[in-house]
Formats: sequence, C-alpha cells, structure tokens
Amino acid sequence: MDGAARSLLFDPATLERRDVMDLVNGLVAPRPIAWVSSEDRSGMRNLAPFSFFNAFSTQPPTVAIGPGSRQGVNKDSLRNIRETGEFVVNIVSYELAVRANQTSAEFPPDVNEWDIAGVTPAPSDDVTPPRVAEAPASLECRVHSIVDLGTDDTPTNSIIIATVTRFHVRDDILDGYRIRPEMLDAVARMGRNLWCTSRDRFDLARPSSAEPLEVRDSPPRPSVDGAIDPP
Repeated sequence: MDGAARSLLFDPATLERRDVMDLVNGLVAPRPIAWVSSEDRSGMRNLAPFSFFNAFSTQPPTVAIGPGSRQGVNKDSLRNIRETGEFVVNIVSYELAVRANQTSAEFPPDVNEWDIAGVTPAPSDDVTPPRVAEAPASLECRVHSIVDLGTDDTPTNSIIIATVTRFHVRDDILDGYRIRPEMLDAVARMGRNLWCTSRDRFDLARPSSAEPLEVRDSPPRPSVDGAIDPP
C-alpha cells in the first residue's frame, strides 16, 4: 500500500547496548514499577525501584523482578535478596512517583534511601525488610529462584522469581478483594525517562463464545472508563 510505514529489522547482537535498551524499554511498555525494600544480613536497608517487574501466577501468587548489575557488581537490592531470600514490593502511586524516582540514583551502599525519599518504614508480617508505609499496597515476598542472565564477562540482569506471602492493601482502594484502580493510581515506565499513569482505561470483556466465526464476526467492544485529569 502506497505511503504505508515499512517495518525495519534489527538483530540485537549487532546493536549497541543502549540501542537494545531503547527498543526493549520502549516496546515492552507500560511496565509496572516495583519499589523494592530489602535488607542485608546486618540490617542495612535498601530501597530501589525496578520497572522490570510483573506477576506470573496467582496460585501461588508469584511475581518477578529483574534487577541488574553495575559494571559486573550486583546492585544492593540483588545482593541483599541473594543473602536473605526476602524482599517487599511496594506499589508506586502517582503521588509517590517522584520519591520513588529519587531512590533510583546510584548511591553507595551506606546511603539511606528511605531518608532521601522521606518515606516511613513499616513492619512487615512475614519477612524482615520493612514496607513503605505511604505505599497504597505492598507485597511481602520470599524468593522461589534466581535466574542469572548473560555471561560472566557481560554485566546484565538477573530474574528474581518470588512467592507473595502477604498482601498489605490500603482499605480505601478495596472493593471486597477487587482493587479500585482510580484509588490505587499506579504509575508505570515506558522508554527513556517517560513515565505514565493508569488513568485512561477501557473495559474489554473476553469472548464469551468458543465458536471461531462468532468471535471473529462479533468481537467484544471496548467501553471507555473515562480519562481522569492529572492533579
């Protein structure tokens, strides 16, 4: 078709690392943000956000995060989680986005990110690391397994797969056990420095029929939940 955009082909093995990062982060988006609180064996606390984060099972409830390495040295969160097998995922709302972003700086291990962000450690129920009291929800996690990616001479990410053992959910965002997304007000990451909210939503039911022609010819239609102006 005349004037149609053409598709470009890229082999990641031939690209610079930053270029691959731009493709992955820009295409796999939006990505929810895990604001991870962890501790080492001595009790030194760490708080850092990760946008390589998602849920992968409900029975048992299972999430995964993808912390990376800094020039071949494990970041504080990854090192702490390897040592203790525990961490907490705190959900980042729009109100907390700036504070979560502050904790993404490359601080040395002795810097207290909780003080930098001005947030309050609250006791967890089943794990040692505290949760962020100001977060609308927090997930206490125990490590199921850690998958190291890449090679010994190429600093890269690890995948931490964990079982959620406790949910902390602020009561005003709950409708029974359902989450009220407008009250959770979660944010997400896209490419480069671009963040987004989850405020423009539409409802789209799964097909109610297993008949291929019926699904093809009468697909469910989205109904707009409504855009909400940012504060």
